[in-house]
Amino acid sequence: MGILDKTNGSIVLEEFNCRLYKGMQLEELKQTDYYKAKYDSFRDVNTGYFWYGFNHCDWEGYQVRISICFFGDSLESMYIYTSDDRDAKTWDDWSEKKEMEVFERNNSFMRKLSGEKGKKKNSPYPQWSIAFEWGTLWSVYDPRSASSISGLSYKK
Repeated sequence: MGILDKTNGSIVLEEFNCRLYKGMQLEELKQTDYYKAKYDSFRDVNTGYFWYGFNHCDWEGYQVRISICFFGDSLESMYIYTSDDRDAKTWDDWSEKKEMEVFERNNSFMRKLSGEKGKKKNSPYPQWSIAFEWGTLWSVYDPRSASSISGLSYKK
C-alpha cells in the first residue's frame, strides 16, 4: 500500500508510483495509476468540499481504504482506515463490541504506518492520535454515529 513520509505527511503508494500530499491538485490525482486502478466513489457535500473514495489496497496484513478530501481542486485531508470481511455489513450484524474491534484495528494500523506509539484516551470518546509538525494522524470511535474512522489531517 504505502508509507507515511513523516517529514511532510505525504502518503507514498509505491505499487502505483503515486504520492498523495497536502495541496495536491485534483487533476494530478486523476492522472495517477492509483486513481485509474482504485477510484470507487465521489461525494459532493455542498460546502466546497469533495470526497473521492478508493477501493482497498492490501498493506502488511491490512485491507486499507483511503478517502481523499479536496477543497475545490486542492487536497485537504484523508481518511485512511482499515476494513475486514468480518466487519458488520448491516445494523443487525453491528455491535459496539465489533465496532471497538474496528477502532483497535485502525489504531494498530496507524501505529504501524507512523512507527509511533501515539496517545490514546477515552474521554469524551475513544480516540488515538500522534501529532507531527505538518499535522496529525488520528483514529476515533464515535458512539453517536456508531462508527470508527481514522485519518490524516494537515495543519492549515
